[in-house]
Amino acid sequence: METELTSLRIKAERLGTIPEVTTFLTDLETAYNSIYAFNFLVDTLEQDRHRRLRQFAEHFHRYRKYWKEFSDRKDFPFDPFMYEMFFEEYALSRAKGFSPNLLELQSKIDIEKVVLPSDRLVISKVNIQSPGFWEVLGSLNPLQQIREYLKDRHERQKDKEFRNKQEKEKGELDLEEQRNKIISQRIDILKSLGHSETEIRQLVMVMVTQPLNRLGRHQDNNQIEGPDEQ
Repeated sequence: METELTSLRIKAERLGTIPEVTTFLTDLETAYNSIYAFNFLVDTLEQDRHRRLRQFAEHFHRYRKYWKEFSDRKDFPFDPFMYEMFFEEYALSRAKGFSPNLLELQSKIDIEKVVLPSDRLVISKVNIQSPGFWEVLGSLNPLQQIREYLKDRHERQKDKEFRNKQEKEKGELDLEEQRNKIISQRIDILKSLGHSETEIRQLVMVMVTQPLNRLGRHQDNNQIEGPDEQ
């Protein structure tokens, strides 16, 4: 999987205690690795689908060639049109019928092997003044999703219109929708591969939403703010 590297700078109101810093860095890396693995999983499934479709297309054209040669015989006993329908339906059903369980695949992913050494999340800069920042370098796609999540969440924390309970609940629903927009392309890919919305939702919850929520807790205790866009 070819990736583009980028940096993400997260504003920090305070560094925190050693356990707080350790937990924050662990949660940041976990979110990054999990989103990276999610993208890898979806991309791999899509590539495998294209490979199988090519194989089935090759098989179908080969069978069709044999059928034409066989149907030219005068003693050909079957309706050629029915043979063509049979081979086409066979190819399409085989191509669409394979749909592995997403959570089973996710449970077998070894992130240590999935994340390329060149794509590992690394700390590039740290400013320990108050306010300071953490700057990390890594793969573009997962860092972009983390950036958008922290930015959107920080803006909502500052918005006083979300102070009362009803508006806060509405804000969380909007935030969940925003998360889905960030990964909407890969969600569409999973749908096109025949996976159900329930299965997709479970996968996104495990590999994207939950890791981001753990990272978001560090905004709740004012250890970090949003991303520094400068």
